[in-house]
Amino acid sequence: MLEKPVQSIIRSFLVMGIIVSTFVPSAAQNLENGKALFESQCVSCHAIDKKLVGPALKDVHTRRDEAWLIKWVRNSGEVIKSGDPYAVKLFKEYNSLAMNPFENLQDQDIKDILAYIKEEGSKAPVAETPATAGGETTATAPASGNGNSGSGYTTVLVILACILFVAALLLARINSYLKELLARKFPERAAEEEPSWYNSKFSPWMRSLNPTIASMVVITVFTLAFGGWFFAYANTEIGVQQGYAPTQPIQFSHKIHAGDHEIDCKYCHSSVEVSKQASVPAVSTCMNCHSYIDANQKYDGKVSPEIQKVRDAYKNNVPIKWIRIHNLPDHAYFNHAQHVSVGKVECQACHGPIETMDKVEQHSSLQMGWCVNCHRESKVDIANNDYYEQLHADLEKRGKRSITVAHNGGLECGKCHY
Repeated sequence: MLEKPVQSIIRSFLVMGIIVSTFVPSAAQNLENGKALFESQCVSCHAIDKKLVGPALKDVHTRRDEAWLIKWVRNSGEVIKSGDPYAVKLFKEYNSLAMNPFENLQDQDIKDILAYIKEEGSKAPVAETPATAGGETTATAPASGNGNSGSGYTTVLVILACILFVAALLLARINSYLKELLARKFPERAAEEEPSWYNSKFSPWMRSLNPTIASMVVITVFTLAFGGWFFAYANTEIGVQQGYAPTQPIQFSHKIHAGDHEIDCKYCHSSVEVSKQASVPAVSTCMNCHSYIDANQKYDGKVSPEIQKVRDAYKNNVPIKWIRIHNLPDHAYFNHAQHVSVGKVECQACHGPIETMDKVEQHSSLQMGWCVNCHRESKVDIANNDYYEQLHADLEKRGKRSITVAHNGGLECGKCHY
């Protein structure tokens, strides 16, 4: 009697399993394809949650239907020519700058992109704020120098106040001791003396204190306290520019270029893989992009004043006088190519989240201890480098899988101080 119901239940679970096993991976695959296409085709002009060259794309599926969006992505110019009111309005709102056609994309590709936008749009609120001139945003720049200097000075003041208080007690004890000696020699004068604040308040527990020993204790404590503070100050303040963020002659935003538009750092800092220096881009490098953006991208009907500065420098053949932010002592050697090409170190490891900075600051302390700790923690990629082929074999024989830069000579003084 129960055989058919049981078979029906089993059959239902099998069908559900097939549906889940086919639909869910397919949906995930579609989102991955949409993400890849969005990042390769769209991010230069669009973001999900904020306005860039084009509008924010969050909830775009609620503004137009899917068929319209597919036509728009494939060839927006054709939609505008058809006289579609929404398309014409959008075209005029963005300075009559038409979106590039993507006729190579299939319908399913565009649907995958829209699915990815919908998925990502549900995670973040819209922050579509009109761009200001030059794409600058208001942000409070960190103060120059080490951010802990304020608390360090407070500590010093507290220590000095305690030392001065003890010194005052010691001087009062010496004064009282001298008065006792005078009283023994001139008793008649002692009767005329009024009790001092020291004798009335501190005499019971300070009278037995030897002035010589007390003086030596105070001097020793003062020397140790002041010497310790100066040693700490010299190691954490002098020459340390952590948080240094000078105002540059052109308000260049890494957030817009490296973050929003995902321009590779090596495009501007072209020698970072082959040279000791990362190099500062020439004005002609800026003009590779801004010769086009100058003619099309405007803010409040005017070309950005910061972009105009770039144009003027290029026109007059005048280099831009950028202010250097990261400064190492002359006796310290650092090679960008060795770290970037050989060590595969990401820019953010030293420079922090540079892709989020409207105004660049020195993120790390760049002190010797900071570098040494990195060498102790960073592992050498020996498996994918023929140079370490024999070393890798020796490590396997010894039962080890990896070594750090420190084990590979990274703590030798001559590596950085030759």
